[in-house]
Amino acid sequence: MTTVASALFTAVNFVYAAIFGGPIDGSAWDVKVKQDGFFHWGSRKETLIFHSGKLVVAGAVSQGYSPTLYQARDEENGTIFAAVLNDPSREAIEWTGRVDGDRIAGVVIVRARDGRVVRYAFSGERKAG
Repeated sequence: MTTVASALFTAVNFVYAAIFGGPIDGSAWDVKVKQDGFFHWGSRKETLIFHSGKLVVAGAVSQGYSPTLYQARDEENGTIFAAVLNDPSREAIEWTGRVDGDRIAGVVIVRARDGRVVRYAFSGERKAG
């Protein structure tokens, strides 16, 4: 029964995001993404856009991923969000994070089809202009 309730709650959130957007809808963010681990020093820049209930990850779109629905909810310490970029011919990419004012931070998990999981951390700020 808990699974059915959880699925219903998730479905309602997706419908709300698709129709009304969400608490962070209409915002854009410049972030730096860095792979977790001691031997990973470099980072890459990325742009996240929350628009009309969908998350657009600029670098992922250039790789062939489509914008995807996201979930978001306000909490005491900001807004929490989650989205999964999923394409049958590509790896699933999960974005989860928190927006607090003009700051954003979170985790990206890439799940390869062969079972490997690579974890990244990201942080940044609201895009100017």
